[in-house]
Amino acid sequence: MEANMVESRKKRTNMKDVAQLAGVSTTTISRFLNGDLNKMSTKTAARISDAIEKLNYTPSAAARQMVTHSSKMIAVIVANIDDYFSTELFKGISSFLEANGYIAVLFDSNASSEKEKGIIKTITSYNFDGIIFQPTSSSMENINSEIHFEIPMVIVDRNLDTTRWPQVLTDNYQSARKATLSFKKEGYEHVIVLTSKIDSVSTRRERYLGIRSTIQDTDIIEISEETYNRKMILKQIENLLNKNGKKTLIFALKERWFLEFIPPLLSKGYFQNNKITTTGFADTSIARTISPKAKLINQNPFLMGGISAELILKILKREKIKSKKVIVPAKIK
Repeated sequence: MEANMVESRKKRTNMKDVAQLAGVSTTTISRFLNGDLNKMSTKTAARISDAIEKLNYTPSAAARQMVTHSSKMIAVIVANIDDYFSTELFKGISSFLEANGYIAVLFDSNASSEKEKGIIKTITSYNFDGIIFQPTSSSMENINSEIHFEIPMVIVDRNLDTTRWPQVLTDNYQSARKATLSFKKEGYEHVIVLTSKIDSVSTRRERYLGIRSTIQDTDIIEISEETYNRKMILKQIENLLNKNGKKTLIFALKERWFLEFIPPLLSKGYFQNNKITTTGFADTSIARTISPKAKLINQNPFLMGGISAELILKILKREKIKSKKVIVPAKIK
């Protein structure tokens, strides 16, 4: 028992041990592990190979990083993990990276610019190979203020015109316009837009402009992602529905607001006739269950995540990227 405990306390074999047994420097061991055999004789390579076998040496993650200068880890910063979109986005990223020998590490900004800034600062202190980033806003301020060295990056779900990094986006303007147009053809003349703060994020602005390009009579209800009064928001929606005699479309620019406010309106009977209807950007089956007849806009965040991961690996391999902006078309169904 005691002997086993002593045995378990033995330190793990490291590169220094291998170098000592083989009679070479740790730099030579690093070259050997990295496949760089040009600067050593076949006898030296054979001695190193024998030493590795005798010591049963397996390079640790830290040793591999020293050899390859790669951690095989990608930092993934999402705007709000409470959103189904961000969750599926991460799943898509993680799935592709794992299949290619990389690990995705999740960081959640929780819709806070200050928290996002702190996360970026933390990430730059560690040896991540790259970053896949869903910013909380369309501003480059946090990125520019905290990243002071070159690191591969892909921006997802935000249209940043001034960035040099590749971006993976939905066709926000066109999909919102197309959806609104289909309702306009059915006689809908008024739109109530449920959204988080529009001005801070490009995707929301593009969606709103897509709606406005088709139906100009719109009312916006902006909802804080951090704290809001549910009853007060519902009252606002109901007041707008009751005072307007036109056929009205309630358009949720985010699935969270669809799931939060459409069910109570349904229970109050607002959608019993064709005078009021709803649509929105939604990717879960829950939204479809709540309103089976609704036309919803699906973005496919899992696919967007996979494409983002593919792009970051191409950058790491120094492969040519055909387009700096990859548009993943949304589907209305």
